[in-house]
Amino acid sequence: MIPAAAVAGLQIPPLAVTDGTADPVWVDVPLYRRRIKPPPTQRLPFDPRSARVVRRYFWLAPWSALLAVILIAVWLSSAFTDRLLSGGYAVVVSAISFLSYLVQYRGLPRQLPFRTRFGDLRIPEVPQAVAAEWVDRNPAVIATDDPPPHAHTRRFYIGWASGLLPASILLAVVLANDGREDSIVLWMLVPVLFFTGIGMALKIPEPAKPGTVVRWPR
Repeated sequence: MIPAAAVAGLQIPPLAVTDGTADPVWVDVPLYRRRIKPPPTQRLPFDPRSARVVRRYFWLAPWSALLAVILIAVWLSSAFTDRLLSGGYAVVVSAISFLSYLVQYRGLPRQLPFRTRFGDLRIPEVPQAVAAEWVDRNPAVIATDDPPPHAHTRRFYIGWASGLLPASILLAVVLANDGREDSIVLWMLVPVLFFTGIGMALKIPEPAKPGTVVRWPR
């Protein structure tokens, strides 16, 4: 973990953050993955294979966002007209989006940097020997065994989980008792809401355990 105040003056050792390769490929990695404007970047060393995958991931990211918007528009149209759904357009767009997701994330290393909401820079799962080099060159850097912090607060995940799960149940009850033939898209929305709520519930962070910070050299 690199404190926000120390990011600008980082001295990064020429070792791949993925596997410690001594002849790494340097890649400018965006620090935010869900922004319309070009985000700030951090130049980091990767092994050659991981560098290709990281570049592919960020090249595909804008196209994936565009596909997601198209997918939502198609499914919403299907919910009200059924024309696109009967013609198979929604299924085709869904398949393309799924394949794009598989290609984009295939082989993606876990050592992608990101900013916390406090401005600190986190790089997860860096090999211990590489982390030691980072600490030697940058005394402010902290090597820790703590899992990366969640993107949102505990209250955020609890709120979404407690909203989505009842909403899925309520929608199922309404569709089952409204006395008419509803669009299949509305029925598909029920498991989407339910499993998204389950996912939010599983992401609710536990209180941090004391004494898990490790500094090198010991």
